[in-house]
Amino acid sequence: MNALDVARGAYARLPLGTRLGLGRVLRHVPPALKYGGTYRTWRARIARAGRDPAFAQAAQDAALLALVARARDASPAWRARLAPALGDGPLDGAALRAAWARIPVLTGAEVVAEGRRLCTRDPSRLDECVTGGSSGRPVKFLIDRGRSPIEYAFVHDAWARAGFGPGDTRAVFRGVDIAGPDHMHDEPALGELRCSVFHLSDGVMAGYLAAIRARGIAFLHGYPSALAIFAAYVLRAHAPLRQIRGVLPVSERIPAPLRRNLERAFPEAVLAPFYGLSEKVAFANEVRGEPDTYAFEPLYGLTEIVDPAGEPVTRPGGRGRLVSTGLLFPGMPLIRYETGDEAELVEAASPQNGARLRVRRIVPRHGHDYLVGRSGILVPLSGMLQVDEEILGVGEFQFVQEEPGRVSLRIVPRNGAVPDFTGYLLRANRKAAGELEMRLEIVDQIPTTVRGKRKFIDQRLPVARDAARLADSDLADADAAAD
Repeated sequence: MNALDVARGAYARLPLGTRLGLGRVLRHVPPALKYGGTYRTWRARIARAGRDPAFAQAAQDAALLALVARARDASPAWRARLAPALGDGPLDGAALRAAWARIPVLTGAEVVAEGRRLCTRDPSRLDECVTGGSSGRPVKFLIDRGRSPIEYAFVHDAWARAGFGPGDTRAVFRGVDIAGPDHMHDEPALGELRCSVFHLSDGVMAGYLAAIRARGIAFLHGYPSALAIFAAYVLRAHAPLRQIRGVLPVSERIPAPLRRNLERAFPEAVLAPFYGLSEKVAFANEVRGEPDTYAFEPLYGLTEIVDPAGEPVTRPGGRGRLVSTGLLFPGMPLIRYETGDEAELVEAASPQNGARLRVRRIVPRHGHDYLVGRSGILVPLSGMLQVDEEILGVGEFQFVQEEPGRVSLRIVPRNGAVPDFTGYLLRANRKAAGELEMRLEIVDQIPTTVRGKRKFIDQRLPVARDAARLADSDLADADAAAD
């Protein structure tokens, strides 16, 4: 395990007071020492791939061949899946590429069913992780340890487009549990001022704004849905905040109305969004000057757009499913993995463009969904998502809201067994204390739409539906085309 992973895990488990005191010391550790040699090596590789298409293509080819060879040799599940397309003989890069589309797409359900049989090393030496559950069906998977320096290298490279450096401080709007009347606290070791997304009232946001201004914080990081609410407050109660040099959105798409709101509130800021997944199979940066168009990083993974039959979409403008193969963490290879997202092809990957697939209008696993707090404020649903063992023990789940401040978590039991959700509800309700209360509802099935889809959230309050409709208005045509 990498020292950075060990340190981060130990730091996160410390009491808040101890963590803050230690963090003030760690804040002054030079970034080169804090992130280590692996981080520096990958920053250099990423930069070289950006300016040298031949290097990018060759590096991806070599990593792909090594991954598939390892999967076929060390995993019984992968040996069975790959044999029909690749046979049992020696592999070379050209043969692998020629046979690639014949390898079946791997679904999340298959990952859960196969489990440890997909691993190429002792599962006890891997970390257990779970997707965010935004599809209503979370996926448990295993992933290599020691990944933090590599992940930071790609994220910091993306944020560098906005002028961000590893030693800079961010105001972070994500779904963290923050106690106290001001609903914010410092994480100095990580360079973060954490702001609760569950209490975005004018009074609380006034405190956020005052702290950001007083500390000269130049970067905002978090859910676009939460940042847009803060941006609207800034415009309503203050004036455009010109000290912000970068907005670093994560976890959600940025529809045009939200982007305009952010640009008005923070006119000097560069937006530097990236696309990533919990499963660590794909990473893409938004193309400069082309909002909502993303280029995938060839060193991180191999991403394709495929049609319903699993065949590549080759015509620019064609839509399909995003299928990705992660190249960095081979402990449990995810080869041609169904991400659950859809996109429109702009430019296929090729040696000429350094194996960088370009897409636009990525339709995520869920859109911009909001809950309504007891005081009437909007709460981004992304912040409430938590996938614990209880959720993994059910067949399906769905959030339902019929009145402000109250949310029902509907679950469909698996094999008639209902896990104990007491702890789950306590943790969820503590996050949004005073604004939201979650309760459990056991159902036989989750109703579907006329198209057969199951809504991740059944939101029945007009104010939240209107906000989500405004945020996602430019997705409607793409979603219809995908259906």
